[in-house]
Amino acid sequence: MAVYDETNPPGDQLRLLRSESGVGNIPGTNVFSIAQDLDGEVWIGTDEGIGIFYSPSTLLTSNDYDAVRPLVDFDGYVQYLLETEVVTAIAVDGDNRKWIGTERSGVFLLSADGSEQIYHFTEDNSPLFSNQVIDIAINADGEVFMATASGIIAFKGSASEPSETFSDVYAYPNPVKDGYDGWIAVKGLMKDSDIRITDINGVLIYATRSEGGQAVWNGRNFDGRKARPGVYLVFASNEDGSEKMVTKILIID
Repeated sequence: MAVYDETNPPGDQLRLLRSESGVGNIPGTNVFSIAQDLDGEVWIGTDEGIGIFYSPSTLLTSNDYDAVRPLVDFDGYVQYLLETEVVTAIAVDGDNRKWIGTERSGVFLLSADGSEQIYHFTEDNSPLFSNQVIDIAINADGEVFMATASGIIAFKGSASEPSETFSDVYAYPNPVKDGYDGWIAVKGLMKDSDIRITDINGVLIYATRSEGGQAVWNGRNFDGRKARPGVYLVFASNEDGSEKMVTKILIID
């Protein structure tokens, strides 16, 4: 693997990274995928799992530029993240979560730091066409496209790209028919927005946090009971509470 910066002076433009400690610490011998996340960290997928460059800007300016292999606790055993997998694809969604495609084990959705497995899609437990994943791409609305050896399939993810303001917030579907039993999405939110949903009388029935620019509600209250037909208010505030907005969701018979 090589890092190149044409803006550096001649002689300092290129650095070759290898598997040995001190010269890159790249897992395995082959790199198949690279992605930069929302924090500026660079994730690489190899034939022996994942490596992370937490400060990629120092790769050409520092003598300490090894990739870090994240450790995870799996049923009481600490091991390197996906060390037995060939990682063929890495994509980052609007909530900085990592979608990981593999050569033989399908797709993993990991938390932002890789410490938590949120989903594991395979051809046995999902509509995924094949466990051999070639590429993954995510659009601005959070839709995840997975290219496999047997075709492409899309998954409607819960995270989308965050907005800079609350100027274009809306709920979908809206109105919601009483028999609808899917997710209700609130879109156009700012990063890490705090979401509170109340009935028209101001009684809190649900609370969550946006994933990127989107929050989802299953149409039920904290006790799991389905919300009755009526008007529901969605209160959103940004991460530090300096900006707020209110929108409505109508559930009809």
